[in-house]
Amino acid sequence: MAEEPHTADVPVPLLDDLMIHPYYLGAEDPRTWLRRQMLLSHEKVYQTAAATIGQRENALWAAVRKLSITASNFGHILSAFDRKKSKF
Repeated sequence: MAEEPHTADVPVPLLDDLMIHPYYLGAEDPRTWLRRQMLLSHEKVYQTAAATIGQRENALWAAVRKLSITASNFGHILSAFDRKKSKF
């Protein structure tokens, strides 16, 4: 199993860290706060791409990708949405 990345080395906020942040936990509207924290500049996107080269062999890549909507899981997300929609 890959070693966990050090948070200080991560160029972008990790969802796990944001979900336990005191501002998230105390926010009047936690969803809005979370969305704002996850907005990235082009520079941060490029820094992240450079820092996560190696994909599966790179622990940082896995941490950044965790709970992200990607092409490989988008079909599952759509299926879940369709199942939820059909219940109503």
